[in-house]
Amino acid sequence: MSYLIRPNTKPVLLGGGQDLLRWIDSGGPVDRHLALQRLRQGWAAFWFERHAEITARQCTTITLPTKMVFIVGLWRSGSTVLHRLLTDATGWATPRTWQCFRPADFLLAPAPRPRQESRPMDEGVVGTFTPQEDEFAALLIGEKSLYRAFIDPRRLDELTDLLYQWKSLDPAAPPLSGRWEIFLKAVSQGTPGPLLLKSPNHTFRLPWLASRFPEAQFVWLTRPKKDVLPSNWRMWSAMIQRYGLWQAEARFLERFIENAIKSHDEIFESAQATLSERIHVVTYDEVMGADSSVVSRLLDELDGRPVNGSAPSCSPPGLPVV
Repeated sequence: MSYLIRPNTKPVLLGGGQDLLRWIDSGGPVDRHLALQRLRQGWAAFWFERHAEITARQCTTITLPTKMVFIVGLWRSGSTVLHRLLTDATGWATPRTWQCFRPADFLLAPAPRPRQESRPMDEGVVGTFTPQEDEFAALLIGEKSLYRAFIDPRRLDELTDLLYQWKSLDPAAPPLSGRWEIFLKAVSQGTPGPLLLKSPNHTFRLPWLASRFPEAQFVWLTRPKKDVLPSNWRMWSAMIQRYGLWQAEARFLERFIENAIKSHDEIFESAQATLSERIHVVTYDEVMGADSSVVSRLLDELDGRPVNGSAPSCSPPGLPVV
């Protein structure tokens, strides 16, 4: 029987709010024991909520930009590279790594010193101030995120329902709460232009996002299944190895990725039929091409205007996405 986590390794603890802590606690005793694990996460959750209250008060007068650009599509389709290219080319507001991992208090303290580290799943580098997907902030805030599986991969089947939430989204029970929007306000304050957001997880919330933000546009990354499937396996396995508190059988992940690809293909077909004027399709090869003009093309389609005279960059950063 194949398992997802190598024995005798220690996870990195994620410190979020009370909602995430309650979800973790509902899983019972952890498999990968760390000294004072529950106490440390409980203490982090206490201060997370106190800081979140202060941040919410500071953001009451901030209005979200009416124009937003969402980068969506399956994981491992080149979205990280495109996120950086568009950010560099436009200067648009976008979440940074340190903000996404400190969503409750990044407004309340000076920015940390810049540092870099390798990504768990490949040879790419993540920096303190590099563009980051807001899904990590959503996870820590307590939203129902697929990234909860990083912490407890035993519940991958339970989380699979989120892959199909787009089929039956209830306006009275939105998939993301006002707390997520407070984070976006904090990120966007004082920065002109659209708000640029990247998260493959938003793909499965797309009908709600399109309704909630009627001026939003969506850049959709595509990549052949034969390439995206093994790349997803590596990504999810690496992130579970890094953050998982429980062991799980590999077959759970295999089933989850197959469901993700199936749901992605279905919603892609639906979105092209119902939201074609707001969908801008980009292939993985276009993004990773050394002489790519995809940024210039997208700015034309999005009617984008660089901030402070920034010029589009057409050379992808050194981020292997395989």
